[in-house]
Amino acid sequence: MARQVARYQREDQEFGRAIGFFDATYALALTLLVTTLEIPEPSSAWEGLPALWDAVGPQFLAFGISFAVIASYWLAHHRLVRTLAAVDQPTIVANLVLIALIVVIPFSTNSVGDPGVEDLPLPTAFLAVNIAVASGLHILVYLLAYRRELFLAEPSAREVQGALVIGLSPAVIVLASVPVAYLASPVTAQLCWLTIIPIRVAARRWAADSANEVSWLIERQSSAPPFM
Repeated sequence: MARQVARYQREDQEFGRAIGFFDATYALALTLLVTTLEIPEPSSAWEGLPALWDAVGPQFLAFGISFAVIASYWLAHHRLVRTLAAVDQPTIVANLVLIALIVVIPFSTNSVGDPGVEDLPLPTAFLAVNIAVASGLHILVYLLAYRRELFLAEPSAREVQGALVIGLSPAVIVLASVPVAYLASPVTAQLCWLTIIPIRVAARRWAADSANEVSWLIERQSSAPPFM
């Protein structure tokens, strides 16, 4: 006899416990980012803005990028949870693997912003791979929920395609920046990551337009007179 997988409906206490734990972990990862900011010599760093930038500029850049990345993952996760009717053990486990990558981001950020290694490409490449794998795992959670029919309403094929484009675009961009870190500079590679924002906005609009187009076609077909 096949073993039945535990499934928790939206109104169940276990559903709230699981989502609350995930939200708290995202909040913890965002909070830990502040520990990556460190002024090595405060007396000289606070002499003026140029000195302060020389001391912590790369750290603030890495902090800002990582904060935006983790916050965007939480927003995407929040949007996903809003559409779920239930969660089960496989999706909970997949979420645990995802947040394991999320909580590593502060460590990766600290290595990128470390004044002693800011010119080395490996820390930037490490953070890029960290972000790329987290993006892939987020898509895995979405596809797992889709495959296991956990949504309140089943997404259309266009909506699934849109979710894939939105979710995988950060992975493609950061992985493409790894050669830039080695051939140009780590800072240039990190600045390339800023293109994630407009690309995700464009991808989200494309997904929304595609969904509206499908809805319009369905409505048109349903209102058309029957074929005689």
